[in-house]
Amino acid sequence: MAEDILSPVEQFPEFRQKFHEIADKTFEELTKASGVDPDANRALCREIQELKSANEKTSSKLTWWTVLCVFMWIVTAACVIVCISKGFREDWVVPTICIVVGVTMLVLLFWKIHPIIKMHKALKRSQEELIKSKEKEAWEQMAPLNRLYDWDIQNRMISQAVPRIQFDPYFTNQRLADLVNSYGWDENFSRDRSVIFSHSGLINGNPFVIARTREMEWGTMEYTGELVVEWTTVEYDSDGKKHTRRHSETLRATVHKPYPNYFDNTYLIYGNTAAPDLNFNRKKNDDELAVGSRAYKRKLKDLEKFSRDLKNDFAMATNEEFEVLFTTTDRNNNQQYFLLFTPLAQENMIKLIRDKEQGYGDDFDFMKHRKLNTLYADHLQELPLDMNPCMFWNSNYDEAKHTFINTTCENFRAIYFAFAPLLNIPLYQQMRPVSAIYGNDMPRQSSYWEQEALANYWGEDKFAHPDCVTKSILKTMETRNGDGSVSVNVNAYGYRAEPRVDYVSKYCSNGKYYDVPVHWNEYLPVTGIGSFEMKEDTEDEKPDMDPLARLHETERKLKDFGEASVFRRHITSRMMTNN
Repeated sequence: MAEDILSPVEQFPEFRQKFHEIADKTFEELTKASGVDPDANRALCREIQELKSANEKTSSKLTWWTVLCVFMWIVTAACVIVCISKGFREDWVVPTICIVVGVTMLVLLFWKIHPIIKMHKALKRSQEELIKSKEKEAWEQMAPLNRLYDWDIQNRMISQAVPRIQFDPYFTNQRLADLVNSYGWDENFSRDRSVIFSHSGLINGNPFVIARTREMEWGTMEYTGELVVEWTTVEYDSDGKKHTRRHSETLRATVHKPYPNYFDNTYLIYGNTAAPDLNFNRKKNDDELAVGSRAYKRKLKDLEKFSRDLKNDFAMATNEEFEVLFTTTDRNNNQQYFLLFTPLAQENMIKLIRDKEQGYGDDFDFMKHRKLNTLYADHLQELPLDMNPCMFWNSNYDEAKHTFINTTCENFRAIYFAFAPLLNIPLYQQMRPVSAIYGNDMPRQSSYWEQEALANYWGEDKFAHPDCVTKSILKTMETRNGDGSVSVNVNAYGYRAEPRVDYVSKYCSNGKYYDVPVHWNEYLPVTGIGSFEMKEDTEDEKPDMDPLARLHETERKLKDFGEASVFRRHITSRMMTNN
């Protein structure tokens, strides 16, 4: 059994080095299995780079010759204009010079300049065609390697580096039932959200889910309208003459109307039976809170004042720095709180929050509700954690290796430090589920989280209503078929825009009020529908399978399921109907 991680920040360099070695070894195994010749690809890529350099020089020369050509045509045109305008009646010297210069320019243009430009254009065209051909050849060289990347390669490497963390092939109904029935997960969380991707698994036998969800909330949009008002006035001058003056003024008005805002959030959800009655909410600090700073002293003073108020039932830890950095004034059970946050856990949390070299510093919110923990870390929000293998595709072997190792190492760092607040707590690592996982006797079936993620992978445009002008929240409903496949119906909830006009009364300097029209859109709900079919891979995961054997297995599953199907995270799927 893997040893506990007693100090996540201090032990990270060890895990980082181990993961880097695993990533390097994995890439070498992929290279060997693919049969790609790195030296041949390097030679071809050097040739492509030389061709591109030569093409840039040709383009530069072509630009300069074109500029010279334009200049000479301008000079020739100027000579013709001078000759026509002056003629030979008064002065014959200037027209003669213009004729000589113009004829010389024309001779040079047609005899020298145009052929040179034509030659450079042809050379540039042939170079670009050759570059395109060589790039195609490079992609063909690398195709066997690009085909070997799969959706779970990152997760397998993480589990090798940190055996405490084990990922599921996909998010199953059993894992979801475990979270609901054993840890009190509230499924209302996902009612108005759509899952973009999810990774579930176990850390020390306790379930977790990393999920990115799409949500919608109503905001406001400002619309502006204008109205030009014109009027005339009559004035008399000092001589008594009547004058009519025209006036004009632009009146502007604004209205604010509801607008659907869509945003994605990434969460880590973790179940653990330790401190089963404890609730608290911890928010990241906006200030650095260096010990002794004004902000630190002010917050410490506020906490001491809060703890002295007996109605709050708040007992401060003796480690004041921990209380200031990891503030949880809403905790409901001091005894269970300090059962979790032992002196070691407090020191670990301080190191995590202070560290910006190994990790990301204080960038996380930590919410605990009884047996369920939810973490929101800023650094998780933008990373490509769906593990789509196409992000590794490349026609250049050295660039492919650099991208593979750098991307997987950065994702490992992000996931490790997302787990770090949990790993900081020794009791969480020591506590393991007493009972077997709920529903363990059930067949391994994908949950609706995984199906929503698959629908979003196919693309919301496949399911959106034809009149929808916003993003859509995709929700699914399954039907299990007798042949083992699953029919998934998708509802895409979005909004259409209905043009409206408001008239806003505005005062004009002519002393009158005018109604200024402001055009705006009312967003009304629409629902698109569609469906796809899928089939889960219920075979046991084989993490040590040869990459080429894994590819052949994938190709077999795709062939069995039919044309236009994809294999993603141990699920084969194909589109059936859409709007």
